Amino acid sequence: MKLFKSIVLILVSVLTLTTSCNNRKTYAEYLKDERKAIDLFIAKNNLKILKDFPSDTVFGDNEFYKDPATGVYFNIIERGNYAVKPVWRENISVRFKGLHYFSTTDTILYSNNLSTYPEILEYIGPVTSLTQSSYDNAGWVVPLSYVGHTGKVKLIIPFEMGSSYDQSQYTPTYYEQVVYRFENQW
Repeated sequence: MKLFKSIVLILVSVLTLTTSCNNRKTYAEYLKDERKAIDLFIAKNNLKILKDFPSDTVFGDNEFYKDPATGVYFNIIERGNYAVKPVWRENISVRFKGLHYFSTTDTILYSNNLSTYPEILEYIGPVTSLTQSSYDNAGWVVPLSYVGHTGKVKLIIPFEMGSSYDQSQYTPTYYEQVVYRFENQW
């Protein structure tokens, strides 16, 4: 009798486990959902995606450039002191407002502008496959090749390039404004 109960229990467990695994999305499905969400966000907000980076670095309000290496979209609001570039291992403070998880039902716009402490990013170079995992939010680093101290940008960041939370939730993000301050310029 105990053997029969054990066999039934094992069969029920295996059946439950197999049916629950079949309902999970694949990584490819998450990427497809993300692509749809970003395309819908771009359409709803009448954004124009530029094929080439503007040689004068001047963007219209709704113009974004998609970085081909990372998939991060950005719009330079202000270049800041672009003569000053970040140096290796320099701390860069990041303040943002208007963080929106647009592919979810979350309608809150997050900000750290009033926070006592900004997010700190230690610069180890442009985002590559080698440095991507070293950043808490690799998407923030992408525009640093084009802006300087006090530079301001808008960003659309695919989940692969976002924070660990964004990656775990498979959700892209939009930042209405990100401001960079280089440690050596204060």
